[in-house]
Amino acid sequence: KKIPIIILNARFTKKSFKRWFSFPNFSKNIFKKISMAIPQNSETLFYLKTLGVKNIKKISNLKYYGEKFPTKINTSIKKKFSNRNIWCAASTHEGEEEIIANIHKKLKLNNKKLLTVLIPRHVNRKNSIIRNLKNNDLKIVTHSSGDKINNNTDIYLVDSYGEVLSFYNLTKLVFMGGSLVPHGGQNPLEPARLGNTIIHGPYVDNFKEVYSFLKNLKLSIKINKPSQIEEILIKNIRHGQKNTKTKKLDLIGKKILADNINELNKYI
Repeated sequence: KKIPIIILNARFTKKSFKRWFSFPNFSKNIFKKISMAIPQNSETLFYLKTLGVKNIKKISNLKYYGEKFPTKINTSIKKKFSNRNIWCAASTHEGEEEIIANIHKKLKLNNKKLLTVLIPRHVNRKNSIIRNLKNNDLKIVTHSSGDKINNNTDIYLVDSYGEVLSFYNLTKLVFMGGSLVPHGGQNPLEPARLGNTIIHGPYVDNFKEVYSFLKNLKLSIKINKPSQIEEILIKNIRHGQKNTKTKKLDLIGKKILADNINELNKYI
């Protein structure tokens, strides 16, 4: 019996498409064998169709669905941040940490309780990030050290994996990296589901539909220059509330999951 080949929740970048398309005969022979494809976005749908996939179902991005995240806050982490005004810069890339450092220094002149939680995209860059932050005269505590935060601490560097949800639970504003440098952005859905308003730069080509969706729900804010992040934080860091418009995001995610399962059941 022929085993069906299914591409589930695929995302193709322009770069990947060009590589496949440079070998048209080979790629057509490969992609015509695919029984069904469910692409993440319209761009991927176009690429798959061009490469020869016949059966394509446009259901939307499965990443809109997420298991119910724990809303109970990690008390030990919460205790560390007591009496501080915190915000988060997540999935940052090279060049963005220096931007975040400059923003922090400017804002702390008038907000002594400000604390920036920094979660780099690639933890293996930790040492270079620390050097750059220290060159900016910033006091750093790394999560892995277990050290206490004191009144002079500027940056809390999350240098471990698997704990970001604990920090998203504590924050209300998250800058999502890969978007102030020409990288293409990172997925903002996790912090958005936990009630954070997402701040992002202009470079979000990899997640255009996701960011458009969040914008329509008023869950995200696009900025074009770092000074706009400062303006947002000045207005919201002390008195801003968790975003309450996440229920629709959850409902849409559940529907997308159900639609994916219905299509897969046809082949099981």
